[in-house]
Amino acid sequence: MIKKGIETRFVAFLDILGFKELVKKIEAESEDGQDYERVTWALDFLHEESKESNGHHDLNIYELTSDGLLEKELGDPRLNYISDCIIISAEGSFDGFKAICNKVTKLSIQGACAGIYMRGGITYGKIYHHGPILFGTAYQRALELEDGASTPRVLVDDVVCEVLSEHIGVFPLNGHAIRADDDGKKYLLNYPLGYESGFDSSWIDTLLRVKASILYFLNKFDVRVCGFGEELRRLDQFCYWKERYSLSLNFDGGDEHVLKKYIWLKKEFNRTLRRYSRVINARHQMRISPYGVQSGPRIAPISWNGRIWAPEKELGRYR
Repeated sequence: MIKKGIETRFVAFLDILGFKELVKKIEAESEDGQDYERVTWALDFLHEESKESNGHHDLNIYELTSDGLLEKELGDPRLNYISDCIIISAEGSFDGFKAICNKVTKLSIQGACAGIYMRGGITYGKIYHHGPILFGTAYQRALELEDGASTPRVLVDDVVCEVLSEHIGVFPLNGHAIRADDDGKKYLLNYPLGYESGFDSSWIDTLLRVKASILYFLNKFDVRVCGFGEELRRLDQFCYWKERYSLSLNFDGGDEHVLKKYIWLKKEFNRTLRRYSRVINARHQMRISPYGVQSGPRIAPISWNGRIWAPEKELGRYR
């Protein structure tokens, strides 16, 4: 039984980007559109996750009791949400840090596959987090980190590395989960190796799904892209934008401020491809084709081709 009180825990605060504008759009249109389905799906997922994890990528442990084996999540993660804000805490141990990183990654990847992106921060400190009631300096610090994240990333506070200094170099406190961004701030990698969404059976499929989402928003918010021209229609055969976002796509908008967030996501996606090119391009084996390129599944990086955002073309195929 958990004794209620103030505890020292790892705490994450996440914010769903563009949520207010999305809700306004839904209210102005109808409950029959894809945006309504995406938002209600995301909130349903959070609601279920706050009551009992859905099992996907969970870190389970088992405790032998008089009634048999009791299944629990490693690190005692607790989750609350309201509207577009998500608060997660976990015990103040290395197991707790593993648990909170796992939970944050799980939510962010699931959201990205549905075109919903998050930013936030993870810190360490005092918090009262029992049921729907939470308060504490760690919660306030996590709020500050989220506000300073600026791009769709989850910052990792310096105090986390100080507290867990003896575990530096052990996953997730290594380069396969955390990196320093161009501004020097540490953040959780958006697409860690091997972490597929609940929609997909492989990491490759998840990367392709996320790539289609990023491509849609890059073209949607770039003022240089107008209408739904032939090139975008061809690309939609790969991306399935109409099925996910709207049957009547319109790229006549543009918002340079919002576009910057998706430019960062594009960079993060391309960095992932470069970092794990050996795995992505050659099924763990370096096989050279007669054309001088690696064989195996190929995922081209995202680039601006002078007219639209699209995958770079390789071997006559888009992927």
